[in-house]
Amino acid sequence: MSKITKKLKSGRSIDIGEMTLDQMDECKDSARIIFEDGKASSISGTNKAKTLWLRYGLCGGDFKSKSKPINGRFPDRAIIEMTEEERDEALALIQESQRLGEWKD
Repeated sequence: MSKITKKLKSGRSIDIGEMTLDQMDECKDSARIIFEDGKASSISGTNKAKTLWLRYGLCGGDFKSKSKPINGRFPDRAIIEMTEEERDEALALIQESQRLGEWKD
């Protein structure tokens, strides 16, 4: 598995693994936008989507639990160690690194 290491603003290093197309699709499809009269009226599933991106996208880093992915999914005990700001920043870095045709080792 290919991985890249990024440093968050907090100083925590995270390892980002290359995701499969199916994993990326599952993450993208988990948030739902409801449209009424051609305009978005509500959004649901955003927290679920964020957790999926972290679960599939992370493969290691500076975590007390020394967690490794289990069956391709990063465990709760490591994700829970992250602050909300770290999760948001990691999410953006994971999505940026997964752009089709642009994986950078």
